[in-house]
Amino acid sequence: MDDTVEGAHRLVHLDLKGAPPRISYYEQLFPLVSSFGATGLLVEYEDMFPYHGKVAHLRAPHAYSPEDIEKLHILAAKNNLIIIPLVQTFGHFEFILKHDENRAVREIERYPNALCPTHPDAFPLVAKILSQVWHIGKCPRCQDEMDAKKMSTNDLFLAWVFKVAWWIKKEYPHLTIVMWDDMMRNISLERLKSSGIGELVEPMVWQYQAKKFDLPPDIFIRYSAVFNGIWLASAFKGATGSTQFLPPIQHHINNHLTWIAVLAEYKHQFKIYRGIALTGWQRYDHYAVLCELLPVALPCLCLCLRVITHESFTEADHDYVSQKMSFPHRINVVPFPRPQVIEQCISYPGHKIYVGVQMWSNFVCKYQAISNSEGMLGWFSDYLRSRNFTNPVQVENIMNPIIEVLENLTELRTHLIPWMLEVFYEDTVEEWVGSFIDPLVEKLKSVIEECRKQILIGGRVRDYKKIEY
Repeated sequence: MDDTVEGAHRLVHLDLKGAPPRISYYEQLFPLVSSFGATGLLVEYEDMFPYHGKVAHLRAPHAYSPEDIEKLHILAAKNNLIIIPLVQTFGHFEFILKHDENRAVREIERYPNALCPTHPDAFPLVAKILSQVWHIGKCPRCQDEMDAKKMSTNDLFLAWVFKVAWWIKKEYPHLTIVMWDDMMRNISLERLKSSGIGELVEPMVWQYQAKKFDLPPDIFIRYSAVFNGIWLASAFKGATGSTQFLPPIQHHINNHLTWIAVLAEYKHQFKIYRGIALTGWQRYDHYAVLCELLPVALPCLCLCLRVITHESFTEADHDYVSQKMSFPHRINVVPFPRPQVIEQCISYPGHKIYVGVQMWSNFVCKYQAISNSEGMLGWFSDYLRSRNFTNPVQVENIMNPIIEVLENLTELRTHLIPWMLEVFYEDTVEEWVGSFIDPLVEKLKSVIEECRKQILIGGRVRDYKKIEY
């Protein structure tokens, strides 16, 4: 690649709206990602930022302190990583609009996703906090504004972006403003030019698919005619399912290889190629469950950084990353289907969580195999249990492996909690264990209790019940 591309940034996205790491974890994380070619961090603080004054209520109970933020910046600088804060301005605004104090500025009153850009309190709120939009032009106020000025939803969107970006530029002229591009993808070249946002912002074009991107064919032609600089965004986790717990690494490697091919084809149209952000979403939105935890996805992140920096993925690249992360064998890039053999003699920041989640996924798979087995479906169906008509021999064959899974899972729980506490705060550990381990433990206990009940019944005559037709 030419000098412009070689000097481009490689940003690692830290999504702190779920499972925010302790500051001490960054002391281990930043040297690792820097060694694999990362040049900066895209930090989405959300409610982990130490807001104060009239927006102090936005802080999470475990939010970073001002001293924590200062230490984060010091650690980043020490590892030659720039920091770009990711601050929402009306889309993905749940962490703000969930509060009763801010409910009035919702675009749709029952939805906390986006704020109303024409509400008189909206801009002052954003000015206190400071990318993308989900619901816009839906509330009566916005509809009236659009009707009066003959505006489309695109017009309303561009007007809001211009207003916010102009204010930021006025207050902080040294800043470069970057925004997600998806709301602009189908806006005409003429409208983009006339909006004036080309002088204020730079778009970040995101795509997370493995091979075929869903982008308008003329997108880079239009963007290069409007904006001075352009960014790309890939993904190393949090983009293949809201309940995903292990990143499908080959998918993410392919995503980066596709971006390399797209860049090779269209880079000549860019005025300035700024770089790529490797996104790692921790939740699909503020209300969603946690997806792949950062330590679990670090092998994927390091492999993807290697792909981006070397523009390829060879066996040598695979071996290099695996060895540097202390894997005795090549990192497994196809973690499904389960169960699979787990590498345990590894060493990288948070590797014990990686091992623990792999073990958990194997236990889940074993339980699912039992649940779908011939024994469970043929001799322990809901109907047969409701009639207390079961064969104790078959029930024992079902119960014993379930007891083994429960014992394994209970033991893992005792180890995984302290492992997770080394990296995360107590609320994250409670949420992950409460979302994934404890429900399965209770399910296993319930099945075992039913098995024991049926064994005590001892294979008696079927309990017939009258059925009304």
